[in-house]
Amino acid sequence: EQHHTHTMMKKQLVPLLISLLSSTSAFVLPHKVERCSRTTTTTLKAQIEESSSLAKRRTFLKYAGIATGWTLSTKISFAEDGVNYKAVADDIEALVKSDPDKGPTLVRLAWHSSGTYDKMSKTGGSGGGTIRFKEELVHGGNAGLADTAVKWMEELKAKYGDGLSYADLYTLSGVAAIHAMGGPQIPWCSGRVDQPVEAVTADGRLPNADVGKPGADKSDADHLRTIFYRMGFNDQEIVALSGAHALGRCHTTASGYDGRIL
Repeated sequence: EQHHTHTMMKKQLVPLLISLLSSTSAFVLPHKVERCSRTTTTTLKAQIEESSSLAKRRTFLKYAGIATGWTLSTKISFAEDGVNYKAVADDIEALVKSDPDKGPTLVRLAWHSSGTYDKMSKTGGSGGGTIRFKEELVHGGNAGLADTAVKWMEELKAKYGDGLSYADLYTLSGVAAIHAMGGPQIPWCSGRVDQPVEAVTADGRLPNADVGKPGADKSDADHLRTIFYRMGFNDQEIVALSGAHALGRCHTTASGYDGRIL
């Protein structure tokens, strides 16, 4: 019974963990799919059918006290830049459904693209799509992404052309992957503008797997707070976002660890 309860809580927590991505200004996710306000206010309405499972997730979030207030509706259309983002998302979902192991890696791409954000200097983050550059991919926290998620997205970038920025593609890949894996439809906006290689931030902005002795060590908690406070998160959000590692598994080529996080 205890194992069953743990499994049910884990299933409920996964959407919560991922939904918290929408609380960082580095990963801009308003309540409608629209052009990001920093480039234009033209709205691309995206409205998604609400299911009974999503209603249950909302109830869970309500009692957890950290609901993000999703707004849902029914259809999606083309943006003024000529990109059909619904088609892009569908292609990403098809990729994940053909190989479910790719889903967690795409979430990792979206998160690591966002996780370099600094709320004080307003540098880093997903807004410029800089994780496409080898200078950022060689950062320790990004191990393994160059030959997996970044490579997988190149075919879609070529298919949709210059109208689709890398920054939009990478963030949308995480949103679409979550939905393909049975999670909620996370609000998202287009309009990010790719930045040059000079915008790549220094290594060290992403969290390490551990920094102290193996197991629970105070230095690990201090390290996580340093990393996540810089982005504007509180302790509750740190725990939730760190728990998102329950998606997929550890790979020695990425974190140095192997196996699932339980």
